[in-house]
Formats: sequence, C-alpha cells, structure tokens
Amino acid sequence: MAAIKFSFMLRLLDRNPDRVPLAHLGEYLQEFAGLLGEENKPVFKGIKKASIGCMAAVPVERVHLSRARITQAKNDESSKPGRHLRAIETLMGQDSIKQAQILDQDGLVIHTIFGIQPEPVSTNERLYQEGVVDGWVTGLVGADDSMHLYVRDHFDRDLRLIVRDDAMARQILSHFRAGTIRLRVRGPWMRNDNGWAPEASKCLVLSFEALDDTPLGEVLAAAARVPGNGWSEMKDPMTHWENIRGIH
Repeated sequence: MAAIKFSFMLRLLDRNPDRVPLAHLGEYLQEFAGLLGEENKPVFKGIKKASIGCMAAVPVERVHLSRARITQAKNDESSKPGRHLRAIETLMGQDSIKQAQILDQDGLVIHTIFGIQPEPVSTNERLYQEGVVDGWVTGLVGADDSMHLYVRDHFDRDLRLIVRDDAMARQILSHFRAGTIRLRVRGPWMRNDNGWAPEASKCLVLSFEALDDTPLGEVLAAAARVPGNGWSEMKDPMTHWENIRGIH
C-alpha cells in the first residue's frame, strides 16, 4: 500500500494515541487546522503511530500560505495563528506532553513546540476582608490611576498594595522611611507561615495614619513625671512593666 501523502504533521512526541483522551485528540486536530488556516482547506489524512502524528493535507498551491502562518505563529504569539499554537502548547501541558514537532511533507522539522505546564494550585487559604497593616513605606511606583505602594511590615515581609487616590499617595510618600504608618486596606488576604497578609497588588488602601514611634521607655518616663503617678515611686518601672506583661 502506498504511503499516505501529507503536507504537514503535528507530531506529539513520546505518546501513543491510546494514551490521550479522544476529546483532547480532537482539540489538537482543531487547533492544528486553525494554525494551518481554514482558508487553506486543510483535510485530515490520518494518525501515524510514530509518537502521535496528526497528518493534514493542504492543496499544493496553498502549502506556502500554511507554512507562512506557522512562521507567523512562531514570531507573534498574539496573532491569530499564534493563538492556535498557544492552544496546542496548553493542551500539551494538560496531557503532560513536553515536546512536539511540526513536520513538512519531506519529514523535516520546521518547528518544535514545548508544552506549557499548568501552574501549581496554591494551597494557601484566601479570604476577602478589610484589615490593617503596620509598616514602613519603602516605595511608591506608578504613573496611572493604580499606584503600587511597597511596605515592609514587622515580620520583614515586603507587601505590595494599591493606591488610587493621588492626594493620599502624596501624603503616604511623605512618610517614606520616616516611621511606622498604619494602613487600612480592603481586598483578598492570604495566610502563610507568618499569618494573614494582603495578596500582592490586590488590596486597595482606604486610609492611613502615622503611628507614634516614641520608645516605650520615654513614654513611661514621661508618665513617671506626672505628679501623684505611682510609676515615679518605682526604682525600675520598665522591669515592673515587663513583669506584669509576662515578658519575663
């Protein structure tokens, strides 16, 4: 029996046809047809069991047009052929197929495709809430209506928040590395090893206030100077405070 003639083959490497869901195999053929161009009238020419070889034939006078679409897909993923190529890469990732090839009628590889592996599902818990963040302002970036505010909190976590009020942004920036501020934010929070924290670039700053960074010793010393205050009668008010707080 004479060999089946084809113009192009999508060859899924290291995978036999019976190891790919039938519905997915149909999707590969559909996206391959889209890549070659429906206007070029590709027709199905069979499956070759050499890995998985999806064969298609295109009229001779239109082969160069299909080849041009493959070249465009390689160079511009936002183009229509590029979107079909991206869909094939995504399908490969879902089927754990690492590599594929597009061959011409002479069996020469004209493009190698690599599967896009699905992103791992996050195990972090998430909730939508309004809360507060205390920390130091380390940066503010952005020229549009969504500025990114960078804050380092007391757990040494670098948080990224969203500010959409220009006046508030200028006020917050005046505290750049100049003390602790408290921000009220709303949006999705995620729990990690250090507790709950705003999800990066997802929580909106609603308001803020500067916190008093006066050392506790100075606060207690000021309290001790108030007439009739029991703190002034103590030789070591800081140690007493630590004891009643259970720090020792």
